[in-house]
Amino acid sequence: MKKIFALLTLLALLAGCSAEAAPSMYIQPAELNEEEEAVAKLLGADTDQHLFDVVLDGTAKKMSVTAYELADGTWEPWIGGGGSGMALDEKAKEGRLCFGFEDLRKDFREAAQFDGRGYTATSWEGTEDLDDPEGMGRTTSFLAGRAEIVYEKEIPIAIQINTTKNEVHSYDPESFFEPERYAELGYEHVYALTVTFSQEPLS
Repeated sequence: MKKIFALLTLLALLAGCSAEAAPSMYIQPAELNEEEEAVAKLLGADTDQHLFDVVLDGTAKKMSVTAYELADGTWEPWIGGGGSGMALDEKAKEGRLCFGFEDLRKDFREAAQFDGRGYTATSWEGTEDLDDPEGMGRTTSFLAGRAEIVYEKEIPIAIQINTTKNEVHSYDPESFFEPERYAELGYEHVYALTVTFSQEPLS
C-alpha cells in the first residue's frame, strides 16, 4: 500500500512539473510543416525573417512591439517612439508573428495573423545615414524556446549587437532584464526587441 501511495505521489509531482513546463499562453519559434517550410524558403523567411507561434486565452485586446537601444546602462525606446500597437480580436487564441530585419538601425517589419484570418503588417525604415567604422560587426540572438505570456509583461524576442570588438558575448534575449551585463562589455550599439500582450484596449 505504501509503495502504491509513493508511486501516486511521484506521478502527481511529475504531472505538476509538466504543467509548469507547458504554460497555457506562450510564444515560441514557429513549428512549420514541410509545406510551410518550402513556402518560407521561397519567400526568404529562412534568412532575416523570424516566425513565432502564439497561443492566447481569448481575452487579449492588444499586442505591442517595442525596439530599444541601450544607453548609459538602460533601455531607451528606439523605433517609432518606442513601439507599435495592434488591436486584437478578443477571441483570438492562436496566431503567428513574423519579425523581419537584418540591421535594426536600417529597417524593420512585423506582421501578425491570428486564427487563420487576415494579417496586419507594419514596417519602419531608418532615415539617418549610418557611419560605421571599419570592422563593425553584427550579431543577433533570438528567442529560441517557449516563453510564457503574462499580460502586460514584455517578452524579449531579440537582442542585436553592433561592435568593432573582436570578441562578442551574445546572451539569451532573457538577459534583456539585466542590461548591465551588456553595459559592462562596452559594445558601441546594443538593441532589443520585445513584444507585450495586453488586456487593455488599443487607445
